[in-house]
Amino acid sequence: MRVATGVMLVIAFLAGAAVIAGLWLDTRESADARCWMDETPVGVEVSETALVSAESTAWPVGRRCEWRSASRDGVIVTQTGWPRTIALLVVGGCSIPLAVVGILRRRLAGLAPLAVCVVAFGAAAFWAG
Repeated sequence: MRVATGVMLVIAFLAGAAVIAGLWLDTRESADARCWMDETPVGVEVSETALVSAESTAWPVGRRCEWRSASRDGVIVTQTGWPRTIALLVVGGCSIPLAVVGILRRRLAGLAPLAVCVVAFGAAAFWAG
C-alpha cells in the first residue's frame, strides 16, 4: 500500500504540474496574444479583427479562442487543454480506490494523491477565473 501511494502521489504531482504549467503557457502574456501566436485555424477570415474573443477556461483547463469565419456566417472555436485535463481526471479517478482503501485501513496517506489532484484542479480553475 505504501509503494502504491508513493507512486500515485508522484503521478498526481506530475499531472497537477502539467495542468498548472499548461494553463500558464496558454495564457502567459494574455489569452488574446496566445491565440494570435498559435496557428490560425482553417476557414478563418484573414484580417486583424478576425479574433472575436479569447479567454482562459477552467473546463477544460486551457484557452478558448473564437475566430470570425471567412464566410462571415459564424465563428470557429479553438480550445486547448483537453489532453492535460483528461490526464488529471484519469489520475484522480485512479486515486479514488487508493483513497478508499486508505480510509478503510485507517491510513490517511492514501488520500494524498486524490487531494493533490483536487487542489491542482482547484488552483487551475481559480486562476482561469
